[in-house]
Amino acid sequence: MRLVETSHAGTDMIRAPNATEVSHLFALAEHEIVKGRFTEALILLRFIRSIDPDHTDAAARLALTLFRREQWNEAWDAFDIRFKLMSAQPAVKIRTADGGSRELPRWRGGEPPKSLLVMDEQGLGDTIHFMRYLRPLVEQGVEINFVTHEILFDLIRTMDLPINLLPSNKPGTVNGATGWTPLLHIPRALGIDPKTYGDHVPYISADPVRVKAWARKMVSKDFKVGICWGGNRESPAEKGRSAPLEAFAPLAAIPGVRLFSLQKGQPAEEIKTASFRRELYDFGDSFDADGQAFLDTAAVMMSLDLVVTVDTSVAHVAGALGRPVHLLLRVEPDWRWLARETDTVWYPSARLFRQRVAGDWSEPMALIAADIIARTSQKGNAPTLDHLPKVPISYGELAGQIADWSVRTKFGDGSNKDADLRRKYLKNEWDNLIKDNKLLSSLQVEIEQIAHQIAEAERKLRAHEEAGNVDRALLGLVREMSSLKQKREDRGRRIDALAETELQSSEHHSEPSKQTRGGNKKKA
Repeated sequence: MRLVETSHAGTDMIRAPNATEVSHLFALAEHEIVKGRFTEALILLRFIRSIDPDHTDAAARLALTLFRREQWNEAWDAFDIRFKLMSAQPAVKIRTADGGSRELPRWRGGEPPKSLLVMDEQGLGDTIHFMRYLRPLVEQGVEINFVTHEILFDLIRTMDLPINLLPSNKPGTVNGATGWTPLLHIPRALGIDPKTYGDHVPYISADPVRVKAWARKMVSKDFKVGICWGGNRESPAEKGRSAPLEAFAPLAAIPGVRLFSLQKGQPAEEIKTASFRRELYDFGDSFDADGQAFLDTAAVMMSLDLVVTVDTSVAHVAGALGRPVHLLLRVEPDWRWLARETDTVWYPSARLFRQRVAGDWSEPMALIAADIIARTSQKGNAPTLDHLPKVPISYGELAGQIADWSVRTKFGDGSNKDADLRRKYLKNEWDNLIKDNKLLSSLQVEIEQIAHQIAEAERKLRAHEEAGNVDRALLGLVREMSSLKQKREDRGRRIDALAETELQSSEHHSEPSKQTRGGNKKKA
């Protein structure tokens, strides 16, 4: 696909791609997102939008990419594309004195209206996640009418805010509102600093009477872990976020651990056939069965040592309560979890455990198991290298990860104890392999040099993109990035080939810990 052509005057010009080329560019942008190359994806998506402003898929992916790069204000604004993907655009009308009607203005920022209508817009998890931002509005003296899920009314009331709750599934009227806003736009409209998104947690509370009632049924000296493995199967957000209950079996096998089911709905049927069903406590049909959601769930969480859940409302309840929660995420998770390795801006008590292979929960679950083992250790020590599980990874991938960590260390990018522990483990594996192999050592040096060249090219690309320049220099940088990454992948393949030879020869010396699994995949 050639977008640069030479004019009759002999100068190069950029022409607009045709429809087929646009589809190819979008497919390439999708590929870059999956690979975590957000700068390149952003350039491609902006280019598509510049020539086709009505390309809603590109607009949606643009918002996602901006969030992952934490370009917050632009991301929030781009996120309005969600309304165009709905069957009907949100609008609020008010009656006029002559008996007619007009649209109520939407509040987008600046001084908030004295009387504000806040419209819920998505699922229960979104509501629990963002209802915390009603408080700063109340503190500014804003009168709030909140249209939301009726089954969340009692949970919302635990925030102890003077707001008027209106059910979203019933018609109703509001008097005196002078503006409206979608719930999820409040952080942008208020101009809240993203560094403080996770402040003021917990912001909901559990009913003390329910807490005591459920605690009597959970008396145990074991480490108590609540688990939830399935989201709403009818939700458009499903797409692989749920896990089979059997994926939690490694947790049930840990001595001194007791599992409690926080699951509701159809996925709960899996309990009947689970291999560890005798180790899983089910609270029964009366659990959260009184017409209001999560009141029993919140009460039970106060007696749990840890919650482990897939990306569903249960995670938000735990986070909003400030309870420890380990969140299992699919390869390409929901926008709100950004691109951070283990932490989240929203909930200080939450840790993220991400899939590396779509549909395979074994690695994140093994890491959670290792964390629980460390927590339940009689010595109470922090995890050591020996605590960490073995997970499949090729030596080429390993060399690439070590190179990436070198770049992140240079630029001070988000180191944390959990990530450092895994890095130490993998670096130890790699050092053992290359200590007597000069060729592998030299290839590692090359990969690290290429990684730094890629980082520098990405820095230039970002500056170019922020300046809005779509010119020959930008296209040259894109080609340079592509060439560097191909060069890096070539070095990775050479490392895999050499490491495979090393491993095959070592097997004759009866070293089972170095045997490969699935070609050049090693448990590292």
